Amino acid sequence: MIRNMMSNSNKGLGTTDVLPVDQSRIEVLNGTVDYKNVPLGSYDILGRFASVAQRDYTEELNLIQSMGFNAYRISISWARIFPNGEELQPSEEGLKYYEAIIDDVLEKDIEPIVTLSHFDLPLNLYEKYGAWKSRKMIELFERYAEAVFQYFKDKVKYWITFNEFNVLHHLPFLGGGLSFGADDNQEQVIWQAAHYQLVASARAIKLGKTINPEFQFGGMMVVSKNYSQQTENAIDVMEAEVKDRENYLFTDVQVRGYYPNHFLRRLERDQIALDIENDDLFVLRDGKIDFVSFSYYASSNSQEVFINKYASNGQNQNRIDSVGLRLVMNNLYDRYQKPLFVVEDDVVLDDSNSVATEELKTNIQEIVKTVEYDGVELLGYTPLTWTELNF
Repeated sequence: MIRNMMSNSNKGLGTTDVLPVDQSRIEVLNGTVDYKNVPLGSYDILGRFASVAQRDYTEELNLIQSMGFNAYRISISWARIFPNGEELQPSEEGLKYYEAIIDDVLEKDIEPIVTLSHFDLPLNLYEKYGAWKSRKMIELFERYAEAVFQYFKDKVKYWITFNEFNVLHHLPFLGGGLSFGADDNQEQVIWQAAHYQLVASARAIKLGKTINPEFQFGGMMVVSKNYSQQTENAIDVMEAEVKDRENYLFTDVQVRGYYPNHFLRRLERDQIALDIENDDLFVLRDGKIDFVSFSYYASSNSQEVFINKYASNGQNQNRIDSVGLRLVMNNLYDRYQKPLFVVEDDVVLDDSNSVATEELKTNIQEIVKTVEYDGVELLGYTPLTWTELNF
């Protein structure tokens, strides 16, 4: 049924095409159940999400233009450019598919912000290599990135390599196509996949800069404000700090070019030995990001945000905290001293939803304060509309 649904798209199957929509969804997302072991009935309404992906985006562009906004975020499907992930040459049809969109964006004097990997990879790479369990993925991702960079080198300036890097630790199949066998050390598998993704990102950035030195690259994570740091209990504060360190690890490496000591000590304590080649360390150093992009949904821990957002096929149940957004932006800027880009938040842009309109307004007010009062460098803000979620 899934193959029939995708047959007219001229796109290879991706890992998001096999996500169930019933109660088994969370088990697939966290890698404890292989999608092939899920009953077919779990996919009965998948077509509802696929049809959303084919909607007419020009209405959105017209609305953005009429409001005076000048940025539009686009995510490219790896499986549309390399349907099996291993082809030597990209699909010309796939490239032209995105070129038509990007040209429409540019014609309206809107800047395209392009994400290379948005929770999707060719399903063949999951079946053949176990997805990001394998170092082979670095080479294949670089080939994909090079094809896209070369084709759009004069049309796109701003790139995000991986969407919400830190989802890998919370929902491993969604973040990296990971599923686990009975004998797998899950922490070992997750951190190894994280290393491969970080190296792939850095290699893509280094390559991109040779293709067009004007390219600007961002890393992306989902962040939330943990107010336990504000308590008078030192144990609670330390626990929150440890959680933040884990959450920020990916961006720490992408900004600084090396692993922090606390992470290396953690690997020692947990007796995890990663496949890290000497050249990997030079690549991480040379492929650092230019800006920090992130999504913000609520004042809660990241695990709750991921579960609400992706496992339930619905909006986050925690209402957004606009002041928390300002706090997060200040924390990130103090930590990294890099320009920020808010690329997602939990505002449902529905004409009939006055609450969403008010949330958007308060978010913008706090963002303005962050820039004008706090001196944070901000590249842009692109609120998420929930109709964009097509998996």
